[in-house]
Amino acid sequence: GEVPEERMVRFRTLGCWPVTAAEESDAETLGAVAAQTLRSRRSERSGRLVDREAGGSLEQQKREGYF
Repeated sequence: GEVPEERMVRFRTLGCWPVTAAEESDAETLGAVAAQTLRSRRSERSGRLVDREAGGSLEQQKREGYF
């Protein structure tokens, strides 16, 4: 089974766990968060958990004209 563990994390722009996955971060100030964001090579959309759901991804819904 899974074992819970405590980690320092932050969320990207949307800040909602089903939409964006948490990223490990030790940033404690706005400046440190901004610096991490500027250095990041990952797309903000790369962590969207809802895009991994079969048939219900936001990108799929957009292609089908839902939005």
